[in-house]
Amino acid sequence: LLVENQIRGALIDLWGKVGSVVEAKLIFDKIRQPNIIEYTTMVNSYGLNGMGMQAIALFHQIPRELLHEATYVCALNACSHSGLVSEARLIFKNIEMKTMRIYSTMIDCFSRASAFEQAQELIDEYERNHSPESTMYMALLSGARNAKNVYLSQNIYDRMKNLFPEKKDPLISAAVLLANVYASSGKMDKASDIRLEIYKSGTKKKVGLTWITVDGQVYTFRAHDRSHPRSNEIYAEGEKISDEIIKYGHQYDSSWITRVLNEDETVESVLCGHSERLAIAWGFVANPNASKLQMVKNLRICGDCHRSTKLIAAIRQCEIIVRDANRIHHFYKNGQCSCNDYF
Repeated sequence: LLVENQIRGALIDLWGKVGSVVEAKLIFDKIRQPNIIEYTTMVNSYGLNGMGMQAIALFHQIPRELLHEATYVCALNACSHSGLVSEARLIFKNIEMKTMRIYSTMIDCFSRASAFEQAQELIDEYERNHSPESTMYMALLSGARNAKNVYLSQNIYDRMKNLFPEKKDPLISAAVLLANVYASSGKMDKASDIRLEIYKSGTKKKVGLTWITVDGQVYTFRAHDRSHPRSNEIYAEGEKISDEIIKYGHQYDSSWITRVLNEDETVESVLCGHSERLAIAWGFVANPNASKLQMVKNLRICGDCHRSTKLIAAIRQCEIIVRDANRIHHFYKNGQCSCNDYF
């Protein structure tokens, strides 16, 4: 019985993480009395795929005596990724034993909604009895980055340097976010100065990669990649796609370019060279009439690629599923995304 429970939980988790919530739900519905692992995994599957209301509805069906930290974290995370701040606040209020992870997830929820005062109040509340945690400040900084709030981002980064002088990895991640905020606000000189500091520290920036499976084989792309033997076709298809979305009203957003352009580059060429755009182009080169493309990206999808992919899905009548560093995006044939543009 224990092995069966573990297998069911693992299958729900697997289907949820590859964007097949229907399959995960089919397995869950066959369980007569779900245990807390199965409940929690199903809540998480909903949350990852932008189905926040379904996650909360299931959460409220769980017997209270079964609830534990991971369940609360998954429920709050589902709220965070769907903008359900009021629902998250109610769940948080009713948690008796609030752990660091629970506080961090609630802070992330407030920060994504640009409720920075409430997020800071929770940090202050936590720090009355505990040492500062870098994850909470990173959540706050990520929210400030999303809001393109330069002043707040710089303030948070300065506080992190004072609070966590020995924590190299969080500080580097924070510096990258700060540089992106400055760049997206048009302050390229300031962004370049920060990147120079990162370079001098000896830390290499994480390379953005996208993986796509085509005809049973996994292909990997990085930005402006030309290692594929059919690169000429891929870039030609990318230009064709770009022409199509421009015809449908897309305007490339230069604020998502976080460096100075080279002389031979344009805003369009840089953004179309992102790894996920190359993966999409290859998917259509390999299967021109594809009805579904699925890929994984190791970083957060940028706003311009997100808007572009919604249009591509609608124009090509192809569902495109992208799992990025934070969540799973289902780009539907009607031109909408499961995240409702809240990411």
